[in-house]
Amino acid sequence: MHCNTSLTHMQFSRNTIFFFICCISMFIISCGDDGSLPLTESTEPIDDIFTVSEWDKIKSLSPLPDNPPPSPTNRVADNANASKLGQMFFFDERFSKDATIACATCHSPFHGFADVEATSLGNGRGTRNAPTLLNAAYNNWQFWDGRADSLWAQTIFALEGEKEQAGNRLQFSHLVYKHYKEDYESVFGSLPDLTDTNRFPKNGKPGDYQFDNMSDADKIAINSILANIGKAIEAYERLLISRNSPFDQYVAGDVNAIGIQAKQGLKVFIREGSCIECHNSPTLTDNKFHNVGLPQGNLPLDYGRSDGIKQLLENPFNGLGIYSDNTEIPKLILDSLAGSIETDGQFKTPSLRNVALTAPYMHTGDFPTLKSILSFNRNDVTTAEYVGIAESTRNSGILTQQEMSDLVEFLQTLTGELPPEHLLQKPKLPE
Repeated sequence: MHCNTSLTHMQFSRNTIFFFICCISMFIISCGDDGSLPLTESTEPIDDIFTVSEWDKIKSLSPLPDNPPPSPTNRVADNANASKLGQMFFFDERFSKDATIACATCHSPFHGFADVEATSLGNGRGTRNAPTLLNAAYNNWQFWDGRADSLWAQTIFALEGEKEQAGNRLQFSHLVYKHYKEDYESVFGSLPDLTDTNRFPKNGKPGDYQFDNMSDADKIAINSILANIGKAIEAYERLLISRNSPFDQYVAGDVNAIGIQAKQGLKVFIREGSCIECHNSPTLTDNKFHNVGLPQGNLPLDYGRSDGIKQLLENPFNGLGIYSDNTEIPKLILDSLAGSIETDGQFKTPSLRNVALTAPYMHTGDFPTLKSILSFNRNDVTTAEYVGIAESTRNSGILTQQEMSDLVEFLQTLTGELPPEHLLQKPKLPE
């Protein structure tokens, strides 16, 4: 967890924008009748465990802003009808090659919108663990390697990914036309007439004969439908917010919200463990990428961020593409990106909010418990093969067994309230 790396230019641009958005969001939070957490105005610790300077650090971790930052490339990101449509798409298994896999298959609402499998099993066995979607709308980047710069772009990777849902954009477009036409058009406007299968074959994506032989205008029409499917799903996922954890309640002034062992663990978090160096801000992540020398085990070598940058810049559905609803902000960010040997083997720092719900851990899914990942971070020696140059991110021999137990107790206080029940359930789907 301990990271002593300097900011690279490519990380700075996006994180600076995100920082100011978060600052503005947190500034307007106030105590109200809606149950939102009040800001603690006093800089004095609420008990005698922490110093004033330590309490200032702790206060920087809470509360999570009520709403995630805007999604400028998606004009319907906060549209209620789009979110209802996106929820149906999210749970509809027909959005897959053989109509058996939905987004919810690997992002289960009953497992913190993460996956119980070490590496996800969709149409095939993947090579990474599926991260949680709770609070994913606060992320700067999506996927462990950051190859998507929006939630809607992330969705498209999954929908057509050969080991994920493995469908194709023509298939999905016909599905929308047949079953969701009215709901879709109420959000995005008119669909093209897809009944002409000479123009719009039943199946196909780039690289397939059926799709490649279409006119450029018809390709753009189908790509737009695919992008809009992703944008609707993003609108739903932006509602998957989890706040008001026992830790948040403690920082807000409830001295009894967490126990003494958890407070000792919080002390380790900001002191000996140096966890706060990478897991900081109210999102409990620095939104950066680091190489911690994680062995790949039986998985193929994974270049992480360096491959992610290449895929991001080549992706027609990135924030600079013609399917983006705003290219000005993405241009500031994406123009500064460049892969390098320093990014080999780097992976995104995950948020620690709701971490107790989302085992197994790390991008390989090799760690079944919180204690096991803390033990890995405590061991500074890695003999197994990994990609790139590992950073000094671990504390060899510093933490005692008791301190690790205390830290686990603290991490369990980061579990927030789940989204409303109706967002966790599969809605009635059109037949």
